[in-house]
Amino acid sequence: MAQYIYFINYQDSEAELCALEMRALFNRPIENKAFFSELRIDESLSPYFKSRLEILHEATELEELIQMISYSDNKEDGFMVKYVPFIKPDPMEKKRREITKAVGYGFEGLPSFDTPKIIYGITFYEGKWYFGILAYNTMLWKKHMSKPNSYSSSLGLNTAKAILNVATRGDTSKKIIDPCCGVGTVLLEGHYSGYDITGCEINYKVAMKARANLKHYGYKGRVFQNDIKDMDKYYDAAVVDLPYGNFSKSEEVDMMDIIHHAARISKRQVLISSIDLTDKILEEGLVIVDRSVVYKNRSKRFARYIWVCEG
Repeated sequence: MAQYIYFINYQDSEAELCALEMRALFNRPIENKAFFSELRIDESLSPYFKSRLEILHEATELEELIQMISYSDNKEDGFMVKYVPFIKPDPMEKKRREITKAVGYGFEGLPSFDTPKIIYGITFYEGKWYFGILAYNTMLWKKHMSKPNSYSSSLGLNTAKAILNVATRGDTSKKIIDPCCGVGTVLLEGHYSGYDITGCEINYKVAMKARANLKHYGYKGRVFQNDIKDMDKYYDAAVVDLPYGNFSKSEEVDMMDIIHHAARISKRQVLISSIDLTDKILEEGLVIVDRSVVYKNRSKRFARYIWVCEG
């Protein structure tokens, strides 16, 4: 079975959200910024993936690894070899140029340092050398930062992208509903990643802004101007960014009504709120299977609570 090394990175304010997403994608806690897995996940799916190394060869000695590479059929021109630090500090990183040069000599083809057709990676960890195909997160999804319509209270791109993966465990075949889609921040990330996602927004003008954002990027998504209580289609997952406000008692009742109907029309729910609704979610009869918190910036003054629910 193929094995991969994933390299991740995140801001301190998003550490808990990254941990939540990794648990959902890999079905286990991830404690380090570099780790092994037998699962192959697209390198651009998570906002926290930096790169993924598909291991082709491993050896205890660098010379042995180079010999393995030279025995392989590596005649194609246009390759590049990069050293990828596994840990910080990495004892081998200072020697990265001579290491990559030595590995490159194991190829019969000609290298390309400007426009490589394929990038190979090499790393050293706990007495072993690992070599393979290196794929970087393209970060092309960050184009959504320039969407025509936005609100200051909208979810950040990283949060929107991560919670979609939490909701579906990275299975892009799942059908998702965003019943409070606003201007479509989550919808944009869903369509970019290939998810089957539908938006719903009770406010007509806001729904039109969501449609305009989708159209701006060429996405043919569905945005219904509707109240969640009137929806009867069933979905695999719901991503619910609860309305942001000062949260009077009446607004809390409205939020719990939204949560109630989200659970009615979906198997799994990811709920996001700027106030702690844990007790009320449990009172609703939902089972909280995981949870997290994400902060707007390093000051950690504004938090969004995240619950993953089933029931």
